[in-house]
Amino acid sequence: MSKRTTFTTITPLPAGVSRETALETLHDHLEMIDLNPAHTERHPIASPAEATPEEYHCAWYSITDQISYFPGYKGKISFKACFHDLGLGVQIHVYAPMGLDIKEKWSIGGNTPDEPIQPAEIGIGAPVSGLYLREDVEIRCNFMLTRFVRKQLKDALSTLVARLMVKAQLQEATETNRRLTYTTNQSFSRRSQASFSPPPSNASFSPPNSPPMHSQPMMLRPNAPPLGSPPLSPPYTGQFPPSEYAPPPLECPPRWSEQHSQVAYKPERESYQNPMYDEKPAHSNYPVYNEMDSNQKPKPMAPIELP
Repeated sequence: MSKRTTFTTITPLPAGVSRETALETLHDHLEMIDLNPAHTERHPIASPAEATPEEYHCAWYSITDQISYFPGYKGKISFKACFHDLGLGVQIHVYAPMGLDIKEKWSIGGNTPDEPIQPAEIGIGAPVSGLYLREDVEIRCNFMLTRFVRKQLKDALSTLVARLMVKAQLQEATETNRRLTYTTNQSFSRRSQASFSPPPSNASFSPPNSPPMHSQPMMLRPNAPPLGSPPLSPPYTGQFPPSEYAPPPLECPPRWSEQHSQVAYKPERESYQNPMYDEKPAHSNYPVYNEMDSNQKPKPMAPIELP
C-alpha cells in the first residue's frame, strides 16, 4: 500500500555562508548526490524514454545505493534521478525500485545583512532575518519505508549544512589571503616607484626659454653663438663669464676725470723731505679763483626783466 507524505524543513544558515555559496552548492549535482554516504556510484545518463515532457530536458543520473532493509540484510539497488536548477535552488526527482518516488525542492530564502528584510512566510518556522535553507519533500512509498527515507533525508540535510559552513570558511580564508597579497604587492610597487621613477614615454622636451628683455638696447658680441644654441664654455679667467648679450662699450673718460683720479691717489711730495722733488704739491694743480684774472672768474648773471 503506497502512502503520500509531505513535509517542509527550515534550517537557518550560519552568518558566514553567503547566498552565492549556497546556490553554487545546490547547483552542483554530484555534490548533492554525495550527501548520502550510502551512495556508492553515480554517473550521468541520457534522459530515459519514460521521462515526462518537462523532465526530459533535465540532467539525469544513475545512482547505486547500498542499503539494509532489515537488520542483518544488506543489498545494492540502482535508480535514476533528474535534477532541474532554479534561480533560488534545485528540484530533484528520484525514481527508485519498490514504487519509491521522492520529489525534493531545495531553495535559499531570507536575506543577508546588506539586503532589505522581506516578510517571512508564516507557519513554517522561517527566521525573520538571515538566510535559511528550505527543503520541501514529497514521498510516495510503502508506509514501512517512510521512516527510513526521512532518516536518509535528515542525514543528508545535516551533511549539506556542515559542508556549506566549511566551504564558506575556506572561501573567506582564500579572500583574506588574496587581499593581503594584493595589499603587499601594492605597497612594494609604491616603494619601487618612489625609489626609481623613469620619465614617461610621452614626455615632450621644449627648447630653453628666451633671455629676459632689457630696457636698454643690447648688442650681440661678434663671436657669440647663434640664438637658441647652448652657450659656449670659455676658459676660466677668474672673472664672471661674459654674457651672451653685452651692453655697448662706454666712451673713454674725459681727461679731467683721469687727472682727478691720478691726483686723488698721488701722495704729498713735500712730505718726503727730498730736495729732488721741488715741485709743488699735487693739490696745487687745481685752479684757484683768487689767483685768476678777473676775465677768468665766472661773472654773475644779469637780472632778467619780466615783461
